[in-house]
Amino acid sequence: MPEYRCTRNASYTSDCAGRDDLTARQGYYIEAESHEGAWKEMATRFPDDVSYGFTVQEWEPFNVRVVEVTNDEELDNKK
Repeated sequence: MPEYRCTRNASYTSDCAGRDDLTARQGYYIEAESHEGAWKEMATRFPDDVSYGFTVQEWEPFNVRVVEVTNDEELDNKK
């Protein structure tokens, strides 16, 4: 099932990241059958924001590789 990044379009009242820039806002990641399904899930979670709407983007998870970073020279020399 596809995953969607959804953000609330209602203006923030505080002076914070995302107040005037939707791309700076923390999204909600929702698995749904379609864009419309993700929008409906947001409407269920935030019924007071329906009149402002929601931004829905299809999202692909990143291939993340976790690497340990150390200052230990002995470990660095073994690589």
